[in-house]
Amino acid sequence: MKMYKSKKDKKESLKDFFNNKIYFGPFTGLKVPDALYKILTVSEILGMYESCLHPLFSQLFNRKIKNIVLVGGNNGYYSAGLNYLYNPEKIVIYEIVQELHSTISSWFETNNLTNYEILGEATVDGFKNWKEKTDLLLIDCEGFEVQLLNPIEFEWQKNTDVIVELHPFYVDRLLNIISERFSETHEIEIIYDDFSEDDKIDKILKGLNLNIDYSHHPNHRWIKENGKKIFTSGLFMFLKRKTL
Repeated sequence: MKMYKSKKDKKESLKDFFNNKIYFGPFTGLKVPDALYKILTVSEILGMYESCLHPLFSQLFNRKIKNIVLVGGNNGYYSAGLNYLYNPEKIVIYEIVQELHSTISSWFETNNLTNYEILGEATVDGFKNWKEKTDLLLIDCEGFEVQLLNPIEFEWQKNTDVIVELHPFYVDRLLNIISERFSETHEIEIIYDDFSEDDKIDKILKGLNLNIDYSHHPNHRWIKENGKKIFTSGLFMFLKRKTL
């Protein structure tokens, strides 16, 4: 083990410590594709990303999750992680950025995961015509969730557990709007960003004698508003269907 030093280590050095695998959190054991170390965050590589959701992922083991829809595939972290964790019969992933489809696929190829499909943009018409049974919907689409979450308009959502990252800085009263729509069919839980996530990551890096730069709370989340960089915080809602 090398001595702790002042110079900055690169996050790629984490590959050697954990043999290219996520070592912490619910996705422990999931292999990280080599090419993705440059684009993933330190918290994703370690498995600590959005650790506020980890207890929820444990809870979902009791919910018979066999069919998953994910809106906002991004770099594939959750797409592969949920497939690895629950071994569903099928997971459908929506990602509007075509260039990210190969990035998402690389997780599945590296981990020999199957039963997945990657589509483009999730649309209102597509959700209206959705016929497949869905046990879990995870959605992160930068404000468009107000268009895609409505159990009256999309009847299948009445029997679906939903995890959504809310973006109230895009839509006024968003939390209230979504809560009212699902109040009759779902139990509602609000989950806030875990600001102790940094402490957990720091402890891991210190234990490894690594000095790696990463984006700490609150500057790890931000948006552009009127040309200005605005810092935000994670706000999640778990909509738990009342009957199995």
